[in-house]
Amino acid sequence: MCTIMNEFENIQNLWNSQSLEIPHINAHAIINKAIDQKRALTRKHRWTIVILSVTVIVLIYYFFWLQLFQISYFTIGLSIMILTLFFRIVLEIHSAIKLKKIDPSLTLFKYSQQVSSFYTSRKMIHYLLTPIIYMGYFLGFTMLLPTFKEEFSAGFYLYCLISGYGFMIIFSFIIIRQIKSEIKLIERLQNLK
Repeated sequence: MCTIMNEFENIQNLWNSQSLEIPHINAHAIINKAIDQKRALTRKHRWTIVILSVTVIVLIYYFFWLQLFQISYFTIGLSIMILTLFFRIVLEIHSAIKLKKIDPSLTLFKYSQQVSSFYTSRKMIHYLLTPIIYMGYFLGFTMLLPTFKEEFSAGFYLYCLISGYGFMIIFSFIIIRQIKSEIKLIERLQNLK
């Protein structure tokens, strides 16, 4: 009995020694943080859409400028590049719309559902569709090379080969870094619950 009493006194002492500090974070601070993180994600979506759209416009202009209306490896490759980028733009627009619908002022349960749904869709885009899109773009570029070799000088062809594949390798690291950054930001948004 004495042991139980000592344990109770120890627990009581621990309880009494706790700090009575009030947390500095309130509901408005959490909502504001969610809104700021949502804005950051929206900015990233917009920049991605703009950059991809400009690239597609340049490729389409190039397609019509060369008047590539016959079927060849070059036209198929360029078409694959355009279609993969266009598909990615559609995905980004869809994600931006879905992100816009997330309302941090909703109840915790509804907010969590919306963020979880967005998080799941972005993970699917990043881990499944982005590699497929990137490989499609890579395939399209590779299909352009025989025409480049035929039409350009050996030096310029080598430049296209090295700069094209070099750009894709460097760009893949940038994409991976951006994906990690976005996933962390979405996880922080999800952890506000």
